Amino acid sequence: MGDRIRKVLIVDSDHSFRESVRTFIKTLGHQVFEATTGPEAIEKATAIVPDLILMDVRLPGLNGDDVIARLKAHRCTRNIPVVINTGWTTACNVEERINRALIAGAAEILYRPIQFPTLRGVLRAYLL
Repeated sequence: MGDRIRKVLIVDSDHSFRESVRTFIKTLGHQVFEATTGPEAIEKATAIVPDLILMDVRLPGLNGDDVIARLKAHRCTRNIPVVINTGWTTACNVEERINRALIAGAAEILYRPIQFPTLRGVLRAYLL
């Protein structure tokens, strides 16, 4: 995935999810940062300017689609690809929430459980 170490920001309130994804991404040689809320995601993204953000659509403090809209409005974060992940597959408003994230600027949607080969492909696509 290139010679340069890339920065990935994982935004999710689920500790075990963050831990497993963090471990996997680190084995690929990338630097990982974490946030657990929407406001924290914005703060960290503007401070570290990651190469990729992996973010849950449902977050405490500010939903993922609102976070994306704010990041896309900021000069230093507008070009960061944001890949949304969600465990929502049957909730009545899942389609609406995902559409809002895509309209806000999400690059892609991943559904949980995320398989590591799928995640590796996403990382390759956005970190080359």
